[in-house]
Amino acid sequence: MSAVETAPRASARSEGDAERRSWVRGALARQEVTLLLVILLIGTLASIGSPQFLTGSNILQILEGSVIYFVIACGSALLVIGGGLDFSVGTVFTLGGLLTAMLLTAGVNPIIAIVLGLAGCAVVGLFNYVVITYWHVPPIIATLGTFFMLVGLTTQITRGLDVLPLPYEFELLAQSKLAGIPMTIVCAVIIGVATWFVLEHTAFGVNIRALGGNRGAAIGNGLPVKRLDLSIYMIAALTAGFAGILYASRVGSGQVAAGGATSTLTVITAVLIGGVSLAGGLGSIQGVAIGAVLLSLINNALVLTHVPPANTSLITGAILIAAVAFDYLRRQRLYRRR
Repeated sequence: MSAVETAPRASARSEGDAERRSWVRGALARQEVTLLLVILLIGTLASIGSPQFLTGSNILQILEGSVIYFVIACGSALLVIGGGLDFSVGTVFTLGGLLTAMLLTAGVNPIIAIVLGLAGCAVVGLFNYVVITYWHVPPIIATLGTFFMLVGLTTQITRGLDVLPLPYEFELLAQSKLAGIPMTIVCAVIIGVATWFVLEHTAFGVNIRALGGNRGAAIGNGLPVKRLDLSIYMIAALTAGFAGILYASRVGSGQVAAGGATSTLTVITAVLIGGVSLAGGLGSIQGVAIGAVLLSLINNALVLTHVPPANTSLITGAILIAAVAFDYLRRQRLYRRR
């Protein structure tokens, strides 16, 4: 075979190798892949430290532990991708569970109680939108204000007492199983898939990304910015409220102490470490799902390996800082390419 014939083949192999290396670098640069590697590493260390870690029941427990935060995070992710921010989701979570529980104890039909509970949460989303859009209060201040208002409101309407007992039919929502899978996980998967489809395969999702990526350009191109803002703030409130309803169903009561600042910060952490950019425009629901599982995994692994609980906050905080730093580097790299 002549040198003339072998040269094109060598060139083709070289181009193929370059493409493969480029694909590997691109995959490793994705937040989802990085998180999966972190999960694999933590899982390996935890399985060495505790033989109970890799049991089916424990893995199911990890997934169930991530469900509530993931459901809230689905709506919050859409909001952050669209350039918004909501620090009130932890108390909207509480409000959703308490409103539904109070209606149930008053004898209201479970389906109607759930719908009305969600409607109350949607009103909170509407309130946040009005304060931010028409009163020109920055989102972080507006939603923190809503957070504290809801803390006072839920304490007043319940007098600081949990709401119980709840009907058996309502408890089945979270405590039953479908083909051996807990209904909480089934509900989370349905909400996750629906949110992913909306974000990735609808004009609404494209517009949300455009809005978060460059609000000025979105306004200049004639996008219905106010309508989009209203939608994502209400969706964030609805997913938080539904998560609160799921939680009330799972524990059998509406709890005043449920949610709050801890839930808010955990959700925001799951969203950010899942690859959603705090600057808007970038992010994926699958990344958020992995982020929620990672936080649940860390907590579970520390408990099984008898590590002091205070270390959970330490590790979560370190991961959050790393995630935001990674997002900055990712955006810088993206803009350099453009």
